[in-house]
Amino acid sequence: MENGTGRNARVEDYKVGGKTGTAQKVEAGTYSHSKFIASFIGFAPTDMPILAVAISVDEPHPVYYGGSVSAPVFKAVVSESLKYIHAKELKPI
Repeated sequence: MENGTGRNARVEDYKVGGKTGTAQKVEAGTYSHSKFIASFIGFAPTDMPILAVAISVDEPHPVYYGGSVSAPVFKAVVSESLKYIHAKELKPI
């Protein structure tokens, strides 16, 4: 998450992995140039994954890139979830 379009998904104190996505929607059998789906799918922490999260936003506007729209939502969800489950206290099996 240090480079590329997923930088907005970085979670403080944890290494996370994931992939951004930006897809054109189909209208009347052809790809739309104005309607998109923005996504980010990731997992955390990378050394001992305990969470997998998929974020998909239908027709975001005005920004529609997965790295700009969905990655920050992933960051918020995963950050709070890791705190809730006390991930720092978990040990690998």
